[in-house]
Amino acid sequence: MRIKILGCYGGQLVGFRLTSFLVNDSILLDAGSPTETLSLEEQHGIRHICLSHTHLDHIKDIAFLADNRSLKRLGGNKANRTINVHSLAPNHETLCSDFLNDHIWPDFTAIPSREDAIIKLHNIEPEVPFEIDGVRITPIAVNHPVPCTGFLIDFEGKQLIYSADTGSTDRIWEIANAQPNLKAVILDCSFPNAYQKLADISGHQTPQGIKLELQKFDAVGRVPIYLYHMKPETLNVIAAEVEELNIPHLRMLTQVDEFLF
Repeated sequence: MRIKILGCYGGQLVGFRLTSFLVNDSILLDAGSPTETLSLEEQHGIRHICLSHTHLDHIKDIAFLADNRSLKRLGGNKANRTINVHSLAPNHETLCSDFLNDHIWPDFTAIPSREDAIIKLHNIEPEVPFEIDGVRITPIAVNHPVPCTGFLIDFEGKQLIYSADTGSTDRIWEIANAQPNLKAVILDCSFPNAYQKLADISGHQTPQGIKLELQKFDAVGRVPIYLYHMKPETLNVIAAEVEELNIPHLRMLTQVDEFLF
């Protein structure tokens, strides 16, 4: 299983890209920044987006991926005609009503036709696994102000947990603890400790919250835990507070990270 970090931040400044992880070159976990980082040919290899929720920093580049895919079609390319978006039904309703609605952006679920659309939406349900490109994916409900799922990624007997955006939550740790060959956890850590009230309101984590969450995880110190969704404005403070936790194999992601499990 190959995981390439395209963007791992919860805010956008020069040099800091929004959340998007590329799995085995064809599957995106969220779509905050793929068109900023991938060539047109690399973008064209993307067949699936597993969308955790519909906040803008996770859906932004669905718009531009669809636009670029339509141009590839017009140029005569017949492969990978469709981008398949897998998410909760309420998220698809939000995408269609508020984003791909011909006002904010063209409705690529109907372009060039409903039958042959650039974007096709596939409803998923928490804890009902589905398989795409040989990867088994299980959505897991997490704690966020809008409908949101993390994902258990399972490929060739190796597992990865992606928490997506979440405050304190329980079920994802129960599932993580049950995995026989868990290789890593990617976990929300958006704000420094001084912003705990904001983190609680917005459904995110701080380093002190991470310390409490990891009391639910049996493999602390053995399985690497990678933090993402840090706000760039407070990155240095978060980094210092994470270091103070002194938890083995815990660190913040960077945009040059790439993992092969």
